[in-house]
Amino acid sequence: MSNSKQSNKRTPLVNWLNAYLPPLVWAGVIFIISNQQVLPGTDVFLYDFLLKKSAHMLVYAVLYWLVYRGVKLTTNSSSVFLHWTLPLVICLVYAVSDEFHQHFVPGRYATMRDIGYDMVGAGAVFLRKYRYI
Repeated sequence: MSNSKQSNKRTPLVNWLNAYLPPLVWAGVIFIISNQQVLPGTDVFLYDFLLKKSAHMLVYAVLYWLVYRGVKLTTNSSSVFLHWTLPLVICLVYAVSDEFHQHFVPGRYATMRDIGYDMVGAGAVFLRKYRYI
Protein backbone atom coordinates (compact mmCIF):
# COMPACT_ATOMS: atom_id res chain seq x y z
CA MET A 1 0.00 0.00 0.00
CA SER A 2 1.40 3.40 -0.91
CA ASN A 3 2.20 6.03 1.67
CA SER A 4 -0.46 8.45 0.35
CA LYS A 5 -3.19 5.81 0.73
CA GLN A 6 -2.10 5.19 4.31
CA SER A 7 -2.22 8.90 5.17
CA ASN A 8 -5.75 9.17 3.73
CA LYS A 9 -6.93 6.48 6.16
CA ARG A 10 -5.64 8.31 9.25
CA THR A 11 -8.24 9.58 11.64
CA PRO A 12 -8.55 13.33 12.20
CA LEU A 13 -7.13 12.87 15.71
CA VAL A 14 -4.04 11.09 14.39
CA ASN A 15 -3.56 13.82 11.78
CA TRP A 16 -3.93 16.53 14.43
CA LEU A 17 -1.48 14.80 16.76
CA ASN A 18 1.01 14.35 13.93
CA ALA A 19 0.74 18.05 13.15
CA TYR A 20 0.60 19.63 16.60
CA LEU A 21 2.15 17.24 19.11
CA PRO A 22 5.74 18.18 18.12
CA PRO A 23 5.22 21.95 18.68
CA LEU A 24 3.33 21.27 21.92
CA VAL A 25 6.17 19.09 23.21
CA TRP A 26 8.70 21.75 22.17
CA ALA A 27 6.64 24.44 23.94
CA GLY A 28 6.77 22.20 27.01
CA VAL A 29 10.56 22.03 26.74
CA ILE A 30 10.68 25.84 26.57
CA PHE A 31 8.43 26.04 29.63
CA ILE A 32 10.65 23.65 31.60
CA ILE A 33 13.78 25.62 30.71
CA SER A 34 12.05 28.88 31.65
CA ASN A 35 11.06 27.42 34.98
CA GLN A 36 14.70 26.96 36.04
CA GLN A 37 15.84 29.42 38.71
CA VAL A 38 19.41 29.44 37.40
CA LEU A 39 20.54 28.67 33.89
CA PRO A 40 24.05 27.49 33.07
CA GLY A 41 26.34 30.16 31.74
CA THR A 42 29.89 31.43 31.74
CA ASP A 43 31.72 33.96 33.88
CA VAL A 44 32.58 36.07 30.83
CA PHE A 45 29.68 38.49 30.31
CA LEU A 46 29.94 38.61 26.51
CA TYR A 47 30.02 34.82 26.15
CA ASP A 48 27.14 34.43 28.61
CA PHE A 49 25.10 37.04 26.75
CA LEU A 50 25.77 35.48 23.34
CA LEU A 51 25.02 31.97 24.62
CA LYS A 52 21.71 32.89 26.24
CA LYS A 53 20.43 35.15 23.45
CA SER A 54 21.42 32.59 20.81
CA ALA A 55 19.46 30.02 22.78
CA HIS A 56 16.39 32.30 22.71
CA MET A 57 16.67 32.61 18.95
CA LEU A 58 17.27 28.90 18.40
CA VAL A 59 14.39 27.58 20.49
CA TYR A 60 11.91 29.99 18.89
CA ALA A 61 13.25 29.24 15.40
CA VAL A 62 12.47 25.58 16.06
CA LEU A 63 9.06 26.49 17.52
CA TYR A 64 8.20 28.56 14.44
CA TRP A 65 9.20 25.74 12.11
CA LEU A 66 7.19 23.15 14.06
CA VAL A 67 4.09 25.35 14.21
CA TYR A 68 4.45 26.19 10.51
CA ARG A 69 4.61 22.47 9.75
CA GLY A 70 1.48 21.82 11.81
CA VAL A 71 -0.47 24.63 10.18
CA LYS A 72 0.62 23.51 6.72
CA LEU A 73 -0.49 19.93 7.44
CA THR A 74 -3.92 20.92 8.73
CA THR A 75 -5.01 23.86 6.57
CA ASN A 76 -5.95 24.38 2.96
CA SER A 77 -2.90 24.84 0.76
CA SER A 78 -4.41 27.97 -0.81
CA SER A 79 -4.18 29.92 2.46
CA VAL A 80 -0.52 30.96 2.14
CA PHE A 81 -1.09 34.07 4.28
CA LEU A 82 -2.35 31.86 7.11
CA HIS A 83 0.66 29.55 6.76
CA TRP A 84 3.16 32.27 7.56
CA THR A 85 1.22 34.63 9.83
CA LEU A 86 -0.35 32.13 12.22
CA PRO A 87 3.00 30.58 13.26
CA LEU A 88 4.47 34.07 13.83
CA VAL A 89 1.48 35.10 15.93
CA ILE A 90 1.61 31.86 17.93
CA CYS A 91 5.35 32.33 18.55
CA LEU A 92 4.77 35.94 19.66
CA VAL A 93 1.96 34.98 22.03
CA TYR A 94 4.03 32.14 23.46
CA ALA A 95 7.09 34.39 23.86
CA VAL A 96 5.01 36.95 25.77
CA SER A 97 3.43 34.25 27.95
CA ASP A 98 6.87 32.72 28.57
CA GLU A 99 8.27 36.03 29.79
CA PHE A 100 5.17 36.54 31.97
CA HIS A 101 5.77 33.07 33.43
CA GLN A 102 9.44 33.93 34.13
CA HIS A 103 8.29 36.94 36.13
CA PHE A 104 7.05 34.48 38.78
CA VAL A 105 10.14 32.24 38.81
CA PRO A 106 12.56 33.14 41.64
CA GLY A 107 15.86 34.40 40.26
CA ARG A 108 14.40 35.15 36.82
CA TYR A 109 12.82 38.23 35.37
CA ALA A 110 10.80 39.14 32.30
CA THR A 111 12.14 41.45 29.61
CA MET A 112 10.75 42.79 26.38
CA ARG A 113 14.24 42.38 24.93
CA ASP A 114 14.00 38.59 25.29
CA ILE A 115 10.70 38.62 23.42
CA GLY A 116 12.55 40.46 20.67
CA TYR A 117 15.28 37.82 20.55
CA ASP A 118 12.61 35.11 20.45
CA MET A 119 10.98 36.80 17.47
CA VAL A 120 14.33 37.25 15.72
CA GLY A 121 14.66 33.46 15.79
CA ALA A 122 11.12 32.90 14.51
CA GLY A 123 11.54 35.68 11.95
CA ALA A 124 14.78 34.20 10.63
CA VAL A 125 13.03 30.93 9.83
CA PHE A 126 10.20 32.85 8.19
CA LEU A 127 12.63 34.89 6.09
CA ARG A 128 14.57 31.79 5.11
CA LYS A 129 11.42 29.85 4.31
CA TYR A 130 10.19 32.54 1.95
CA ARG A 131 13.68 33.07 0.48
CA TYR A 132 14.20 36.59 1.74
CA ILE A 133 17.55 35.47 3.21
